[in-house]
Amino acid sequence: MRMIRRYSKGKLYDTHDNHYVALPQIAAFIRAGEEIRVTNKETGEDFTAATMAQIILEETKNGQPLPVAELRKIIVSGLPVE
Repeated sequence: MRMIRRYSKGKLYDTHDNHYVALPQIAAFIRAGEEIRVTNKETGEDFTAATMAQIILEETKNGQPLPVAELRKIIVSGLPVE
C-alpha cells in the first residue's frame, strides 16, 4: 500500500518514493492498481476518501466527468451515516 501524507497546506507527500505528489499522480497510482492511503501528517486522520472525491471533482472540472449513471451508483450506495 502506498502511503501519502497530507500536510497542513494541502501538500501531499508520497512516502514510498519520498517526494511531493499532485492529485493527477495519485490518480495514476490508483489507475495502475495501487492501493493508497492518505493520512494527515499531524493527526493521522484518514483523508483517503476525501482525496479520491477531490480527484473526481478536479477531473470533472478538466472535462473528464463521470457518467451520470456512475455518479448515481455512488449516491445510491450511500454514504455512512454517523
